[in-house]
Amino acid sequence: MKNRAIAAATLGALLSISALGALAQTPQADPPGRIARLNYMAGTVTTEPAGASDWSYAQINRPLTTGDQLWNDENARSELHIGSTALRLGSSTAMSILALDDNAAQLKIAQGTLSTRVRELPPGTRYEIDTPNAALAITTPGDVRVDVAPDGRATTVTVRSGGVTVYGDGGSVQLAGGQQMTFEGTNLQQTSADAAPAPDAFDQWAASRDASEDRSVSARYVSRDIPGYQDLDANGTWRNDPSYGPVWVPNAVSADWAPYRQGHWAWQNPWGWTWIDDAPWGFAPYHYGRWAYVGSQWAWVPGPMAVSAPPAYAPALVAFVGDGASGVDWNVALTVGGVAAAGVAWFPLGPGEAWRPHRDGWSPRYYERVNRNVYVNNTYVNYRAPRGLTAVPANAFMHGQPVGRQPYAVDPSRWRNPHFFAGAPGIAPTRDSFAPGARRADYRPPQGGVGRPVVATRAPVGMPDFHDHRDARNDQVHLVATHGPARSVIAGGAPHAPERAPSEGDPRFSHGDASHGRAVPNESRVRPQQGQPPQHAGDAPHFEHRAPNPPMQAMQPPPQAYRQPRAEQPHREMPPPRPQQQAQQQAQRPQYHPEPARQPMHQEAHQAPPQMPHQEAHQRPQQAQQPQQPQQQQHGGGGNEHHRG
Repeated sequence: MKNRAIAAATLGALLSISALGALAQTPQADPPGRIARLNYMAGTVTTEPAGASDWSYAQINRPLTTGDQLWNDENARSELHIGSTALRLGSSTAMSILALDDNAAQLKIAQGTLSTRVRELPPGTRYEIDTPNAALAITTPGDVRVDVAPDGRATTVTVRSGGVTVYGDGGSVQLAGGQQMTFEGTNLQQTSADAAPAPDAFDQWAASRDASEDRSVSARYVSRDIPGYQDLDANGTWRNDPSYGPVWVPNAVSADWAPYRQGHWAWQNPWGWTWIDDAPWGFAPYHYGRWAYVGSQWAWVPGPMAVSAPPAYAPALVAFVGDGASGVDWNVALTVGGVAAAGVAWFPLGPGEAWRPHRDGWSPRYYERVNRNVYVNNTYVNYRAPRGLTAVPANAFMHGQPVGRQPYAVDPSRWRNPHFFAGAPGIAPTRDSFAPGARRADYRPPQGGVGRPVVATRAPVGMPDFHDHRDARNDQVHLVATHGPARSVIAGGAPHAPERAPSEGDPRFSHGDASHGRAVPNESRVRPQQGQPPQHAGDAPHFEHRAPNPPMQAMQPPPQAYRQPRAEQPHREMPPPRPQQQAQQQAQRPQYHPEPARQPMHQEAHQAPPQMPHQEAHQRPQQAQQPQQPQQQQHGGGGNEHHRG
């Protein structure tokens, strides 16, 4: 009894500090339903999350959102996903997330290389890439690459497929597939306009990653809008369960493994306590879907796919033991080193069990989004399943210590009137909660690189930090207008039908040589990093090495290079092009065939499961045919996107 009183007093002290933390704030809007996930890195990659005070080595599976910053050091590469959109960063690249919500993704590239593949662009969705020289709005799904010079004086935009609109002080320019243009200043001063060059090593690496995603077997059962679906292929097996439909069972896990046990907790605004798993595949199964104990194994149940709405992200789909706020009914007392300590216990939610966010300021609409078609009840099953319940000291939970090192066994039969709360405990974070387990990085962006002003069409959204103030790192932007007609560009030539040639008095004129102002690719290949620190939170899958590179088509040289006028030429009217020359230019223009639009496939939230089957129903279901590994597939998986397993 005395130990229980000590434990209750300890937990009460932890809960009392909520007035000092973010629990005292009331969000003004619902949290976004999508995030960015860091799923691959090679070399030294560092990050400064919103609310953190210093740079640390990046961690696989940590969700990224508004206010987070990422830096790829020399010879490093990394890959992120925002829904079905892939973002790949090259060497010496600084990226900041200026805004990320359900309808818009606004990224800042202060220097370096970004290659993005946008699979789908639903109506009302906006993708914007802001650079020191121009703001890019992706208008058509496709492949786009942006190279920003290390000093930020020039930006090169290469469109492999799709289309973009480039905005600056001078208006806007439209680029289509097969075109490349370099800009200086902020007024769309163009130093070159050519056909897109042949793919280099970085482009080929990005293409191999795309090819691997196209062949993903998991895309038959999971919406591509769920980050991490492709990592399930090589790390588990898909089966069909008579009660839940398609389920995924992980491979190569220990005998005492259970969901939400190998990883740690971190505080991330605006959601609060967030689970970060150690497994390289540990993202989709922990932020979407539910877990069920089927036969003698834990299986992830993604739920049915639907086109009605995109899947909504959740920080952790678990239920905690207690009322979630006061700590009176926790009834979880642990003995640590012979001394009683307050404990925090949780278990994974099962199919049909609702997740209840611990935020009073969020609207019922958000609650419905994360629990669409879920039968609302207070019946929980998984806390009695083998190894379903995990408990740690409250102090370890609050400071984000690895759970797998010190999980404590708790016997549910010894609880007195247990209360379950499917949300998050009312424990306020400390400053260590924002980036727990992260080591202070010795590598960071060059001074002045990340804070370099960029051109943008919208002001960035400031994220509140730990003290609920506006983030002091709000990026400076140079806002430009988006109205007015846009100029189209012919590959290999200047913007279509210019009225005048620039002169010395024209702000677009530059005395620079041909090399000045062109963004030089930052890397041709990845070299081993000497003294590279170990990766955190699990290694990313390296199946891209097994994926064959796509066939490279010979690129036609640009029919005509765009040349700047010589300084000694007098300013005079340019005669209109002759009909014969214009016809030749049009004939040399490469043909662009846009990809047909596809109906996006989303993940439907979970429906209520049937009544729990009797003992005989718990027998291991007959194993369905195991899917082939991605490298064995001969055809892309895009056609299977609408297939239901």
